Amino acid sequence: MEKISPPVRIFAILIVLVGAAGMLAMKMMAPSTEPVAIPLTVKAAAAAPTKAPAKAAAAKTPAKAIAPAKAAAAKPAAKPKPLNPVVPPTGFPAVVDKALRQHRVVVVSLVVPGARVDELSAMEAEAGAKLSGAGFLALNVLNESVARKLLAKLDVVEDPSVLVLTRSGEVAQELAGFADRETVAQAAANAAS
Repeated sequence: MEKISPPVRIFAILIVLVGAAGMLAMKMMAPSTEPVAIPLTVKAAAAAPTKAPAKAAAAKTPAKAIAPAKAAAAKPAAKPKPLNPVVPPTGFPAVVDKALRQHRVVVVSLVVPGARVDELSAMEAEAGAKLSGAGFLALNVLNESVARKLLAKLDVVEDPSVLVLTRSGEVAQELAGFADRETVAQAAANAAS
């Protein structure tokens, strides 16, 4: 058995020390997983002085000037428009109805997962929907419940194809086969107008 020379031993020890220092440095630079407390007392203290002058000004203001302000505040505010309007069931799958509550126009791509042309068509349809500001969904036509609802609503289901739906659930345009993003964007913009 050969002996390891002293310079090789020193080099090996240095390599181990450098490796340990590197691992320690990486651990110190890693993001912390512990929650960080944000002090709220600074905000509360800053807000307190702004309230005090308002109270002092209100105390100096005659009662007649305050009365109209209270009367204006007593009037009921106009009801805000609902963010997600009620959309009656369209006959399409529930995810389509949900998307129609959030968008006036929804682009629906009918695809078979794993089929390259269908996946490209879905990507183009999604890009076209974004260009026009419409919602987007990709529906798997191999899913039996989805396919049943689509067949009940449409005469023929072809994949890939793109449906442009309005909020009422009406098919504004059906693009059979592959459709590029500009075509989809134009169809969605036409449906929105």
